[in-house]
Amino acid sequence: MKRASVVWLVLIQFVLAFEWLHSGWGKWAGPGFMDSISKTLEGFATKTPYKAYGAFLNSTAVTNADMFGNAIRLGEMGVGIALVISGVLLLTKKRLPSWAVALMVVAFLGGALMNLNFFMASGWSSPSTWGVNMVMGFIHLIFAIYYFTNRRELSS
Repeated sequence: MKRASVVWLVLIQFVLAFEWLHSGWGKWAGPGFMDSISKTLEGFATKTPYKAYGAFLNSTAVTNADMFGNAIRLGEMGVGIALVISGVLLLTKKRLPSWAVALMVVAFLGGALMNLNFFMASGWSSPSTWGVNMVMGFIHLIFAIYYFTNRRELSS
């Protein structure tokens, strides 16, 4: 892959990483997120237009709100950190260890999954929430497919 292409891909990757780190850190730094996670999930469950997703939220997420809250904030931080580490490796190495390529693919799939969940839970709340989560989700999915299909070229 040409160096300029790598730089542009990594710049996009760093923007996505910033979004995840910023969102995740906000959930760790203040008590508000965990204090209100059960009520937030209940609100999403009652207002989502996706009835099966609302039923899932009510039966599983709301009853295990603390676990889901911790999974959300840990997942956001984890995806952000993984995208930064793999981006730095892409910029500094000609070939990546296979674990780094796998890390990128898993991080991008995790990001896509979180965006899909937030879209289904709260996409109804505003056009910007709907749009941002769709765009980010598709970008994550495109990157995951790209890195997966080019894993042999990227890894040592």
